[in-house]
Amino acid sequence: MRNKQRVKKNRRRIVFSIITIIVFTAIVFGNSIIDNYLQKNTVEAVNMEKTLNLMYKENPINIEIDKAIESYVKDKADMYLSEQREKQAAAEEERVAEENGKIAYLTFDDGPSLTVTPQILDILDEYDIKATFFPIGYMAKRHPGILKMTYDKGHSIGNHTYSHNYGYIYRSSKNLLNDLKKADDLYNEILGKDFSSRLMRFPGGSFGKEHYIKAVTEAGYLYFDWNALNGDAEGLDIPKERLVSRLKQTSKNKDELIVLMHDTDQKSTTVDALRDIIDYLKSEGYIFRTLDHYIEANYEE
Repeated sequence: MRNKQRVKKNRRRIVFSIITIIVFTAIVFGNSIIDNYLQKNTVEAVNMEKTLNLMYKENPINIEIDKAIESYVKDKADMYLSEQREKQAAAEEERVAEENGKIAYLTFDDGPSLTVTPQILDILDEYDIKATFFPIGYMAKRHPGILKMTYDKGHSIGNHTYSHNYGYIYRSSKNLLNDLKKADDLYNEILGKDFSSRLMRFPGGSFGKEHYIKAVTEAGYLYFDWNALNGDAEGLDIPKERLVSRLKQTSKNKDELIVLMHDTDQKSTTVDALRDIIDYLKSEGYIFRTLDHYIEANYEE
């Protein structure tokens, strides 16, 4: 009996040992297979990546794309550097002009017009100059979009009466103030209810109009005449050379200029002369400001 039990125990031990050996062998063998598989596939993946990179680099289309990207980046960098140099040069010009105290206020009366005003705006954009416009009310009603464009570009808008009718506005102070208010109301309709301007210019200038000066001043306006002009109101189709010459003549020996010009459609040569006028004033050391800037510097704390 005891011998039978011993035989059973020995058999169990042998079976258990065999099973243990089989399991251990399976684990070791399995791990080896997995390692080999992973190593093989890793190598294949690396080789595939190298192949794809090589194919990409040697593809003529990709080569041209890379060249185009490189050229685009270089052009952008060159453009940025050029813009920075221009800004620095302009800032230096302004610094020198500020030190010299020479300021030019370009002003345009009697618009807005359908063709001339937009051309003047384009030229001012080229030079990054802001000007002051004194539109006539009925012209603004005729071309509200052009007035809005002028304002949206950052130019100052003043009041030059609604009618520009000398016989009506200079009959009494009441008529003048009513005409100014009519223009103000229209500009609020076109430019927004928050629009407000103290700028005002008398049709024909303020000369000899002391009674009316008192009335507009008491009403809160600040009127501006001029001390230089291009002479475009002295006739039709005046050659641009004469306009430039007139500006040079009337601006001599003045550190602060308020330049009178007009932007009606009859003043096409004003457009032709404007670049030359700006270039001349810049060469004389002037910087350009709006009359709103003048008010801020001299009337507002």
